[in-house]
Amino acid sequence: MDYHRFKLPKAYCPKCSRKVELLFSDETSDQAQFYICFKCKTIGQFGIGVLPQNDVSAFSKARKKEIQQTVELIPDKYIYKAKGSQLRLQEKTETYTRRWLSLYEYEKAFGEELGFETIDFREDKQLCKWCNQKLEGRRTSFCSDRCSRNYGKATFFKRGISTLPYRIASRDQFYCRVTGADLALTNRFGVRIPASDHQVEIHHLIFVSEGGSDHEANLLTVSKQVHKEYHMGIDYAVSAIEKIKEQQLLLYRDKMYTK
Repeated sequence: MDYHRFKLPKAYCPKCSRKVELLFSDETSDQAQFYICFKCKTIGQFGIGVLPQNDVSAFSKARKKEIQQTVELIPDKYIYKAKGSQLRLQEKTETYTRRWLSLYEYEKAFGEELGFETIDFREDKQLCKWCNQKLEGRRTSFCSDRCSRNYGKATFFKRGISTLPYRIASRDQFYCRVTGADLALTNRFGVRIPASDHQVEIHHLIFVSEGGSDHEANLLTVSKQVHKEYHMGIDYAVSAIEKIKEQQLLLYRDKMYTK
């Protein structure tokens, strides 16, 4: 039996909340229906039957219509519309896309501002943030405009991370909360800079798919490797993160779940 891959913006994996591809047979809707999540490398099933054998690209018009009607009946757990989560309804297309809350949306959703606006790793405030040279005159952060530009380029223009997760990383001082690994960049002057070479990832303690919010209490700075190994089920990562999750739930349960 042949199965076709069918992409639909509103179908998400119930395990990791990433977008999935649906698998439908080219025959009737009585056959089993599956989905594939390429993030957590799992195949789920909406019905009963055998695993797919092939990937064929063409659908008949009648079958496309039948599939679309079936898609409308997908259980709610695969469609996330929660307030304060990463999935945002696009009004023009009436589909959901994955992105972080803006600072305005964060304040509106949770009734509080997100702190951690600035971060300064300097132990000696009389030294330049970029080159570590002594500040002269009235300068308080950088010894020259060139140092200021270089610092801004590294921490803002090229940081490659949205404002909300960047502030969470700043809260955690750019250290992995599981291993303690230093995830911050060190520039050519040997100065630690609040930016990362794509090694910082922000983990949701309560998954978005389980109703987890973007509130800072639900977010944890981890290294890219730890994040990967947690979702792979590696013991040390799962144990450490679940322990933090339990502690956070005792204090911030209402904030960690969307309403």
